[in-house]
Amino acid sequence: MNYFFFLNHPDPDLESSIELFNRAPMDIFSNEKKESKNIYLFYIENQKWKNELYMKIQYNTSILIKKSDLLPKFKDKSVFVSMTDRELNGDEAPFNDNTMQSIPAWRSNIKISSKFTATSYQGEIPGSFLNLNLSLTSCSPFLQFGENIENYFYLINLNSDPIEREFKIEILDKHKQLIDKIICRTNYVNVFNLKFLKKLTDDYMYIFRSKGFGGIPIYFARTIDNKSFSLEHTHPPQEYLFLGNRNLYQKKKKSFWLDE
Repeated sequence: MNYFFFLNHPDPDLESSIELFNRAPMDIFSNEKKESKNIYLFYIENQKWKNELYMKIQYNTSILIKKSDLLPKFKDKSVFVSMTDRELNGDEAPFNDNTMQSIPAWRSNIKISSKFTATSYQGEIPGSFLNLNLSLTSCSPFLQFGENIENYFYLINLNSDPIEREFKIEILDKHKQLIDKIICRTNYVNVFNLKFLKKLTDDYMYIFRSKGFGGIPIYFARTIDNKSFSLEHTHPPQEYLFLGNRNLYQKKKKSFWLDE
């Protein structure tokens, strides 16, 4: 089971959207049934998980869902979207089953757009993350400090516990020196304007780390007139290694940056 998300942005001129596909990336590596699915919206209300049926999507079709298409009550909420053949009651929390289990991963197209342009990437939150104690090590060279350019850091966290908890993200330079700290929330699409970094250092390599909670790190850059965008994310450490003991590599890399 995979979950998708809207990249909420503080600029009201920017639109966030998700394009869902009811078909596996490759049939040969998927046992998915070729049938219609229900699209559900998961969100937290009064520290409890809730869900609502958005629509039914037919097999081999796709749909673009804009955040602005949702009911007004969702405007300021972090909404997570998934597909299942089950009929859910409104109090069911996000869960993990074999839906959307495939190689390569079953993803959606996650987009930010303006009236001038758009940028997107193919991403997902695996349902297996829901009950894991994750940490974060994201080494990012993606920031672009130039005239009239703004950089934003997203961290998308999702877990089965509906209590929204605060946790700390430390920002280091390439020498492992602490530059600053930011506070994120669990089960939330966290977003931060990184303009303060340029005032603290001229370095272009930053490490975002957390020992408490993890998530999906995404880096968004834009010109302030919203005419040029870029959207990047860093992979989990084991994704940088082909074959070999990938879990050992991940453990060593995280131990180095987390000082464990």
